[in-house]
Amino acid sequence: MPDLDVKINKYLPFAVLYFFFNSLLLPLGLLYTTLLTPLFLLWLYKYPVFKYFYFFVVGSVAFAVVHFFNGVDIPAYGKSYFLILSVLLWCMAFYQFLLSCNSLQSIFNKLLIINFFLVLIALAIYFIPFLRPLMWYQNSLTAGSGNVYRLKLFTYEASYYSLLLVPLVYYYYLKILLFRASNNILIFCLATLPVLLSFSFGVMGGIGLGFILLLLSDIKLLYLKKIKYILIIGFVVVPLLFFILYYLFPDNNLFLRIANIFNGSDSSFNGRTSDSLTLAYRIAQDKSLLFGCGPGQTKIVGGNFFSAFYGRPFAESQVVLPNNIADILGTYGLVGVFIKLFVEFYLFFKTRVFDNYYRLGLFIFIFIYQFTGSFITNIAEYVIWILAFTSSVFVEFNKRNIFPNYYKELV
Repeated sequence: MPDLDVKINKYLPFAVLYFFFNSLLLPLGLLYTTLLTPLFLLWLYKYPVFKYFYFFVVGSVAFAVVHFFNGVDIPAYGKSYFLILSVLLWCMAFYQFLLSCNSLQSIFNKLLIINFFLVLIALAIYFIPFLRPLMWYQNSLTAGSGNVYRLKLFTYEASYYSLLLVPLVYYYYLKILLFRASNNILIFCLATLPVLLSFSFGVMGGIGLGFILLLLSDIKLLYLKKIKYILIIGFVVVPLLFFILYYLFPDNNLFLRIANIFNGSDSSFNGRTSDSLTLAYRIAQDKSLLFGCGPGQTKIVGGNFFSAFYGRPFAESQVVLPNNIADILGTYGLVGVFIKLFVEFYLFFKTRVFDNYYRLGLFIFIFIYQFTGSFITNIAEYVIWILAFTSSVFVEFNKRNIFPNYYKELV
């Protein structure tokens, strides 16, 4: 089990706030990191990273000219633009934190332990009906399934909670795979159980697919004895578990959702993927396919498109594009999508993401996930991007450190 240092890290309170209490007791959509925007602004002003704030403001003016020319709701535009600026400042603050912090491993250890105790509390609260909504919420996983309670702790939604945990999950999975450590089974359970209890199939599927692609990206990994054993066990145990589950519980929610996804009747999967992209395209096209309709305008413009697409009335508050690429397409058009993807690939090569297994794993995961979930102001997504693009993060996972003899021979 990770060591719990007696000394309190000065960054730990901010990490705990971000992971566990960022939306506690606040209206939906508002975060404490948003309220701290003025503090971030004052702190960042003296650092070189602040130049990116100017770049964004200048670049966004060009979009704003087109948006205002096409017509916008000014209060909604201003509110959403401020929210986007607050996300940008949070991202800059997090990047500066990574450059300044030399104790990220210690913080991860403490977060894993704190999360474990909160999960234990959540499991106890589950059996107290009037307290259960504090840390769980109930919904149907797919068409034809019953309602299921999903773990969210103090966040507003289970998928968001599980996305917050992705950096921890990748760190501890890779640590188990690539290094000798004690209590591997316990650490695996601490990292895995919360994600399973969230029933976030998008995050779980992304983690699984991301790890498969990560292993396939470097054949040297497949020669490691521990990974060989895990793969052999996985190819035997996983199909066996699926067979037993199918035999004993053929109508379980997992198989029902998989079947619905493949036959195209899973509304959640469709809503986060093809539906979101289709509706975002139509919303952007209504104003400007190249530059989108502007911050805060998709809800205003999208009501009629949603109502026509789904064949039922949609209130403004119900118009949501739960897909980051779709949200950017609707807000900033094809140009916005191009800029985001260009920056991702540019930074991938600029920061040599491929030299570090941890950063590469995060990159693969979040690159896939942006097409299947998230939204334009989701700080949990951008934290993963920033970790992937920061070359000083967890250098113990650098390929040269994992396979020193191989790279020594190349030199």
